[in-house]
Amino acid sequence: MVASEVKGLANQAKQATDKIEQEIGNLNGISGDVVAALTSIKQAIQDVSEYVTSTAAAVQQQSAVTSEVSEGMQRAAAEAASIGQAA
Repeated sequence: MVASEVKGLANQAKQATDKIEQEIGNLNGISGDVVAALTSIKQAIQDVSEYVTSTAAAVQQQSAVTSEVSEGMQRAAAEAASIGQAA
């Protein structure tokens, strides 16, 4: 009777070990999925960051051009005013 109980316990231990091994495998698979998702999120953040940086640079360039145009128009207005006064 003792031998059959030991055999039964051994079988239960084997089943438990197999179940634990399967769960560890499942966790490893899930971990891989999480790593892939995080990598994808990181890439998306980098893409957005690059877009924001390039947009900020374009806005800065546009602002500089607008300032130059404004200064040119002010000079032209001043020249036109001085020509009008000279005439």
